[in-house]
Amino acid sequence: MAGPDFLESRLDALRAAGNYRELPGTRVGADFWSNDYLGLARRLESLSRPAFHTAPGSRLISGDHGGISALESDIAAFHGFPAALLFGSGYTANLGLLSCIARRTDTIVYDELIHASLRDGIRLSGAAARRCRHNSVSQARRLLDAARDGEGQSFFVTESRFSMDGDQAPLTELAQACDQAGAHLIVDEAHAIGIDGPKGAGCVADQQLQDRIFASVVTYGKAPGFHGAAVVGSRSLRDYLINFSRPFIFTTAPRPAQLAGLAEVYRLLDLEQSTLRQQLQHVIDHYCTRIGSELGSSIPVMDGPIQIMHLPGNDRVMALEKQLLERGLLVKGIRSPSVPRGTERLRICLHAYNTEAEIDQLTTALRGGMEMHSV
Repeated sequence: MAGPDFLESRLDALRAAGNYRELPGTRVGADFWSNDYLGLARRLESLSRPAFHTAPGSRLISGDHGGISALESDIAAFHGFPAALLFGSGYTANLGLLSCIARRTDTIVYDELIHASLRDGIRLSGAAARRCRHNSVSQARRLLDAARDGEGQSFFVTESRFSMDGDQAPLTELAQACDQAGAHLIVDEAHAIGIDGPKGAGCVADQQLQDRIFASVVTYGKAPGFHGAAVVGSRSLRDYLINFSRPFIFTTAPRPAQLAGLAEVYRLLDLEQSTLRQQLQHVIDHYCTRIGSELGSSIPVMDGPIQIMHLPGNDRVMALEKQLLERGLLVKGIRSPSVPRGTERLRICLHAYNTEAEIDQLTTALRGGMEMHSV
């Protein structure tokens, strides 16, 4: 059965603009596109039998259990916060937090490169939204000072390690700006968990900023190799979300198998994260050395597992992605509008399990591809 004509016409417009997406299916090759930075996803495929069972339903009806709250207490302690609340994914955690925590009289200032889920939550909140240039503390101060004159609360929203650029936010300086303006700092730690801070607790823990953070979102679908997320913060924040966050209130509680997986995630981070991070750092160092020798200093390198190679133009970046795939190298091309037009890029994800031979093959292929497609 064919779809309605208006759907096909919209899809045709996407195809004409080079923005049409297709599911990749199963691909075999050297992994440089997943978020499994530490390789933990490969360790979590078989889990022990859950220690308890709950009836399906929201936690406010039939789905709650003392074991869930106990795990949340352990999560909060691991990240250095008083309380935590589990959500089904990083998207729903961000949506559930932002959509209810701010109201129409409030103002949210946000870094222009934050996750789409944070932006969606901001839109649903109805609060006044003010975009801030990426990692610009000076503009953040000006926008927060202007918001201070309003009658409501003000918030600043950022990621700690950015998903599409791989760089870190100046969290200490942003915390100072929020302190001075009487604003609340919200940090999405999706790509920092497992990578930064003591035992992978994140950038907030690394800089010991917990007392100055209103809320932090920790996500398990990146380096932890699992799924789900938690909002960590004060006990009052947890109570507030239980009462006002619609994605929490109207969602089925996590099943015992998910809880067992999360407990295993934290056990592995506690016992093995340091060794895995050393292995990852070796891969990062080798990549940075090789890319410098192959393409020179014109290619920026980051201190984390996300590396970027700019190649403006959707057609060019997707042509290079295809060329790398044909060589058995799984690298994702990022097109506009996922990133601003003119900043299209390859997003290269490095992992603790990547070998030096794979890195050498990748960097050599990147040099040839850039020479071919940058003309």
